[in-house]
Amino acid sequence: MMGKTGAIPADYTICAYMRLSNEDRDVFGRKVESGSITSQRSLIMDFIGRQPEFAGCRVIERCDDGLSGRYFDTRPQFTDMIGLAKQGKVNCIIVKDCSRFGRDYVELGDYLEQLFPFLGVRFISVNDRYDSEQDEGGLDIAFKNLVYDIYSRDLSRKVRQAKERMALQGKYSAVQVSYGYRKTKADKHRLELNPETAPVVREIFDMRLAGVGVCDIARNLNDRGIPCPTVFLHEKGEVTNRTGGFGMMCWTGSVVNKVLQNEIYTGAVVSLRSRVDGRSGKQVARPEGEWVRVEGMHEAIVTKEEFGRVQEMVNPQKRAVGKRKVRYACGVCGKRLTKRNGTDLYCIRGYMLKECECGRVVMKEPEADEVVLGELKRKLRRVLDEEEMRLGRMGDAPAEGNRLESLGNALEAAKKAKRRLFERLADREIGREEFLERKRGYDVEIGRLEREILDAGVAERAVRDEYGEARERVDAARSFLDVGEMTEEIWERFVKGACVYSDGRIEVRWNFGDEME
Repeated sequence: MMGKTGAIPADYTICAYMRLSNEDRDVFGRKVESGSITSQRSLIMDFIGRQPEFAGCRVIERCDDGLSGRYFDTRPQFTDMIGLAKQGKVNCIIVKDCSRFGRDYVELGDYLEQLFPFLGVRFISVNDRYDSEQDEGGLDIAFKNLVYDIYSRDLSRKVRQAKERMALQGKYSAVQVSYGYRKTKADKHRLELNPETAPVVREIFDMRLAGVGVCDIARNLNDRGIPCPTVFLHEKGEVTNRTGGFGMMCWTGSVVNKVLQNEIYTGAVVSLRSRVDGRSGKQVARPEGEWVRVEGMHEAIVTKEEFGRVQEMVNPQKRAVGKRKVRYACGVCGKRLTKRNGTDLYCIRGYMLKECECGRVVMKEPEADEVVLGELKRKLRRVLDEEEMRLGRMGDAPAEGNRLESLGNALEAAKKAKRRLFERLADREIGREEFLERKRGYDVEIGRLEREILDAGVAERAVRDEYGEARERVDAARSFLDVGEMTEEIWERFVKGACVYSDGRIEVRWNFGDEME
């Protein structure tokens, strides 16, 4: 597949999109290495490097890892990429093959045949040898998309059946190993006690059975330098559900609670606790009656009786209905702050660790809200001033409507004169040569006036739209200048995040801005 040889603008932006679903992973005991994110990135970047037309172009990446290709609007990186394309910030999208972009052939066709041509976005599928600037799709690409969709549905069915069989056999299928155990060398779907962590789990249960609170248990483990489950797995090179920040992790009451509520320590394997929703593609919890529980699959750390006694002591924390969630994070470790006494914000990491800078991250929530709201109002006033100045300039500009009216009158006069010319020819007042010469002049004038009317109409609509958008921004800014407190609407609409630091400083990240990444 050869690229287009025409000149490409200096600000041309290419988005390399990659996707790997859980169905592509090591489900049946073999890895699909060709579909890995690393492989996709290497293939796309190599393709870009071999195209002279892409030299000097800006290349960004969007990657959805562990998400099905059958659903489009549930992939956050995909929707972000499409949003950038709609804003004109992405000119070309390149994928390894169409199945990485999506496996619903109907919706995939809508993107390739309708949305991208409308947006002027070029789409390239490397392995399919498809380039929207050279190909019109046709039967070949449509058939491939249909095959991808059929393959996806068939693969999903096989994966689901395999997971159900494994669950009924009591096989452990989770990627991340539960703290206290490790996978046996003979069978990765079987567990055995981990000599390093199983005693810690036993100790946690013993302390709780002795009446020690979960926060006190967490402090005890932190004081002794015992790494929390995620950090332990990371240090051993095992798979975790986190990608960074391991140095800031520690034992907390919620981590201890998760250990105390995990039935796997009784020797049972509990599977199929969730399923994929057929409409949204998201994981949803199953009712407990649908779970598959197989007893005696590995050596227990606690007895069923001990586990039951601990469950009677566990107090699951449920957020009260209508209670506002905490929006602030610790500026030191990044953890979401915890609230107590209704207004006091603090970092749980600083609460759990001695001599930790996070311990100085404390603030009253109303005081933090006042700082954020004050900064927001200052920004809104600046926006309001700028937009009102723009509205003033628009009001001072000559109206395009007057020009349209004068051009329309001139066009009507030229058409009347042309009609009169035909009448004069019919009445033999002028000869044919004079008629043809004067008619050519009128045709040129009428064509010029029609083009000017079209351009003036476009300009008038653009000015009207710009004025309307500026007026909407002014009205929106004004509507929030008089609010007296931070509301959920304000948080969702304007604020991406807010960090509180040990010196009392608050750093706010806003939802608005021109950043692409």
